[in-house]
Amino acid sequence: MGIKWDALFENEKKQFEKMNELDRFIYFLLLQFGSPYGWGKENPESSDCSGAVCMALFAATGLLIRTTADDLYKRVFTKINPRPTDIRAAFFVDGKTGIASHVAGLVGDGVVLNSQEGGAQIKGLESLSAWFWNRGSSSAIRGLNREALARLAGEGKNRYGLDSELNRYFDMGA
Repeated sequence: MGIKWDALFENEKKQFEKMNELDRFIYFLLLQFGSPYGWGKENPESSDCSGAVCMALFAATGLLIRTTADDLYKRVFTKINPRPTDIRAAFFVDGKTGIASHVAGLVGDGVVLNSQEGGAQIKGLESLSAWFWNRGSSSAIRGLNREALARLAGEGKNRYGLDSELNRYFDMGA
């Protein structure tokens, strides 16, 4: 007995097509569960923290950017008191420099997909925040500013070169 992968993924595709942007964002974060950490990467096989969030944003919205946790914090996730129905991310901000050194996408209330050394794992926000607090960083939950995302995507804001592996998973268009 085995899994019929083609049938399983055809069903997944049908479900995905019915999802709203928030559900698509969460779905693509969860697809990364267990994948190894890859600095500068943004694909389901390997990503870093900002790559995981950027890839999930692209899958959810069709808007492609590739940038840092700090840039996401300061320019893309700018809603201060987001609603549970917003696409949200947790940022960990250095108390001395004010730079967001890490980001994790929210997959539920108090739960994130955390892509860090050791691989992408589901973590409780409280314990992750405590870990960063002990290293001098505070945490902030921010909501997506979709207009800012669209503007940056239109400007081609890809601070890093995109993974060639991304083409395996997404139709990048012409």
